[in-house]
Amino acid sequence: MNRMNPDLFVYLSGPITASDEFSIEDNIASALAVYYECLKSGIPAFCPHLTAMYPSAHYAISYEMWLEYDFTIIKRCTHVLLLPGWRHSNGAKLEIDYAKSIGIPVMNTISEILESII
Repeated sequence: MNRMNPDLFVYLSGPITASDEFSIEDNIASALAVYYECLKSGIPAFCPHLTAMYPSAHYAISYEMWLEYDFTIIKRCTHVLLLPGWRHSNGAKLEIDYAKSIGIPVMNTISEILESII
């Protein structure tokens, strides 16, 4: 078992809302798979997809407020990790632009994150 690296905190960025290709459930399942891989690798991570597991609660907050919340979390992170399908998510693109604008590295894989701290 890997120990959690206290020097890391990774924001997972990818689609939540349904598209022509994927349902909310598909997007959550995909994000959770990466989230669990981060944890198994000793990487503490924030998975915003967990907020969408109860859609009625998720939609009680405006999209703009969710983005503001996400940006607040990203500010506290060491990295942003791109999830499958991120290119199809306007929110993920905004998160990525925001992270880059404040100097937070954006990575494509867990391996890249681990290599960046060596």
